[in-house]
Amino acid sequence: MTLEEEIAHKMSMQMQGEIDREILWGMLKSIGWTRVMIPGNYHLGINTWLNDNCKGSYEWHSRDFIFENKKDASMFILRWL
Repeated sequence: MTLEEEIAHKMSMQMQGEIDREILWGMLKSIGWTRVMIPGNYHLGINTWLNDNCKGSYEWHSRDFIFENKKDASMFILRWL
């Protein structure tokens, strides 16, 4: 495989992952999950905060977060926005 083919393959896999996440998160929102995007760069303390404070399920990718529990989303917004 050439370098160009490797780059194209990597980019297509990344795009596929982003599309899959958007579809899944759209379905989660339709059943009541709350999506939050924070401005700026990812803060290292967020992962620890999520593990220590969230009661329900959650997912995150970069600056984009989705919470099953509305209270978790509210507390996250108060802390990180």
